Amino acid sequence: MVRESKERTLSVSELARKYDVNTNQVFRWMREAEAGQALWVRRAKSEPDAPIAASAFLPVSVRPAKAAPVLPKAAITVSFRSGHQLMLHEATPAMLAQLVAALS
Repeated sequence: MVRESKERTLSVSELARKYDVNTNQVFRWMREAEAGQALWVRRAKSEPDAPIAASAFLPVSVRPAKAAPVLPKAAITVSFRSGHQLMLHEATPAMLAQLVAALS
């Protein structure tokens, strides 16, 4: 980004937006690079051909996902004004949704 800012093809604010970085941070990196104060600048000057580590990631083990808990089926009784009752044993969420839609 510092090298790109020196090319002057984009303003610093455009460059910051391009990389989703705060504009003040880009200005800071530019000042540090010019003064040779940035740690990354000192390392680059002292180790220009430093080998890149093969992997910077730690090994992980992936566990299989736990199965979703099985919820008990609900029992519901709908009482109508006429005195009739509708009893649903083992009502599933889909059945309850249909019942609510029908009674609405």
